[in-house]
Amino acid sequence: MKSSGRKSEKNNSKKDGKKKVNLFLVFLIAWLVIVTGLIAWFLLRFNDFAGKYEEQYQASLPYHTAQQVTQHFNDGDVDYILNNMTEKPVFTCFEDETVVRKYVTELISGKSFIYSETENFREDAPEYYVKTDDGLVVAKFNLAEDKTANLPYGFKAWQENTLEFYTAAAYSFDVSAPETYKVYVNGIELSEANSTCDLTESELNLYVDPYASIPGTVRYTGEGLYVKPVVTAVDFRGNACECTYDENTDTYSVGFIKEFDEYDELSELAISFASTFANYISQDAGDYALDKYFPKGSQALSYIKRNSARQYFTSHGSVSIHNEEVRDCIVFSDNVVYMEAYVEQYMQMYWGSDEPEVLPTDVHLYFVKIDGKWLIGGIQY
Repeated sequence: MKSSGRKSEKNNSKKDGKKKVNLFLVFLIAWLVIVTGLIAWFLLRFNDFAGKYEEQYQASLPYHTAQQVTQHFNDGDVDYILNNMTEKPVFTCFEDETVVRKYVTELISGKSFIYSETENFREDAPEYYVKTDDGLVVAKFNLAEDKTANLPYGFKAWQENTLEFYTAAAYSFDVSAPETYKVYVNGIELSEANSTCDLTESELNLYVDPYASIPGTVRYTGEGLYVKPVVTAVDFRGNACECTYDENTDTYSVGFIKEFDEYDELSELAISFASTFANYISQDAGDYALDKYFPKGSQALSYIKRNSARQYFTSHGSVSIHNEEVRDCIVFSDNVVYMEAYVEQYMQMYWGSDEPEVLPTDVHLYFVKIDGKWLIGGIQY
């Protein structure tokens, strides 16, 4: 009987031991499951956080804003460029915004643009160039933090701060014209108020003094133009006249006109004088043959009469005038005109060939109108 009791106690102790081991395993497994779950949950949350953090970080980088700014150039958005330029173009009175708008349009049309970091680029102060694919830089802009935007994780938002578009006002004008003429740049008359004016008195006045004066030459200069200027001029009578451009010196010049209503009348007078002058020198015209061409008391006439060459001119036979020609004419004003007249004097000599000797005469005459009559104020030798 005692033996069976002991067996019963042993069996009970074994059962109690088994029960204790099972509870521990359950606890251990449960603990492991919980820890594993917590780790998995943490890893999932961390991965989600890391993904969102990386996404927000990438979205906050300044190059996104740089792309947006550059896209305006690729879209040909001239309004955006002009409205956002930090320093607006300065216009002279010869141009307006339409000129710069056209300038910008022509510069960006048909081109593809990219951005690149400048040499002054910093992470906290991004700065970029806008340039064409072939490297032509047309603009520069920098970004600043947009403090009105609250990005997660304390990241910065960026916005355009300054935009500098390279609108170079590289054109200028340099025009010389008679002081009695009017000169226009893009339709605006030049004056001391809108250009630099330098007046040079005419050195030719010595040929018409004291009867008249020849207008001086004014040089007009100015700069700050965005496109090549259109230069025009009108003469002292208000008629359009030629304005010549010299590409080598980048200058414009307006010369005196060469035609006027009395051209035929004065041409005949110039040829008549040249012929009479030739005959006077050869003593084939009288001592007073030239007087009618000059004002009373003319110094130019007195110089001719003091010319001793006439007294010793070679003896000869008959003379005749041929090949009359007016080679040049310059109209300085209604009262002053220059003419160059040419004639050939055929002179039969007493010796040598039977063919006549040909003596050319080329005179440079400055005519002045006195009391409605054209007379010679001076001769340029």
